[in-house]
Amino acid sequence: MSTLTEEIIHDLAELPTEMQMETLDFIRFLKTKWVSQHALQTVAENNGVALAELLDKAATSDLFADIADPIAWQREIRQDRPLSGREE
Repeated sequence: MSTLTEEIIHDLAELPTEMQMETLDFIRFLKTKWVSQHALQTVAENNGVALAELLDKAATSDLFADIADPIAWQREIRQDRPLSGREE
């Protein structure tokens, strides 16, 4: 057992039962927080890899080959459209 662990156990043993229970709750909270952060980091790393693969695939394919006039297409895409349920 490490010195830190021994010190924690020693200090914990000196506390009243109510405070020991509170300490246990806090330890469980910290473990949950750590697991959540680790899981989020793993998801972010996996998403980054997936995104890089998609970008590589997009770079090697000709995604916009069917667009004859890119400027006209861009104007059409950016054109304001009326929102349903709203009067103009």
